[in-house]
Amino acid sequence: MRMLFFVTILYPVLHFIKYNAIGIINTLITLAVVWVLHQWLDWNKEISNFLGFVAGGINSYLMNRIWNFKSENRKRTEIVRFIIVFLPSYALNLVTLEGCTYLLENASWLESFSAWISQFMKPTYFANIVANGVYVVVSFLLYKKWVFRK
Repeated sequence: MRMLFFVTILYPVLHFIKYNAIGIINTLITLAVVWVLHQWLDWNKEISNFLGFVAGGINSYLMNRIWNFKSENRKRTEIVRFIIVFLPSYALNLVTLEGCTYLLENASWLESFSAWISQFMKPTYFANIVANGVYVVVSFLLYKKWVFRK
């Protein structure tokens, strides 16, 4: 019974927690690279942001491959799949962000919620949280089921 609980419930939850821990590390790497390139070296903000994102993405692939998914698949295939999953996941994130922002700023049926959430944060920041949640769930499922499948 205990083993069944671990396999069906606890293991997937721990797996998802590790995935999110890697995401936090990726964010910190991205921000550090952008800070050094843009703030210290005075590079263009778009180039700095792109290179920071690349650094975070490389870390994401390596940590997920080695620590989270413990993959032994062909690296070339995984890298291509990783990029293929990332791009639409990120696009879905942007669509969700823009859609939530639009609704929170324009939908009369969300007016009271927007007023309430404004006590704690900008409604657009709330939209960002929702969009990031969508990205995390979609990318996790796709990475697990397709990129790092065993």
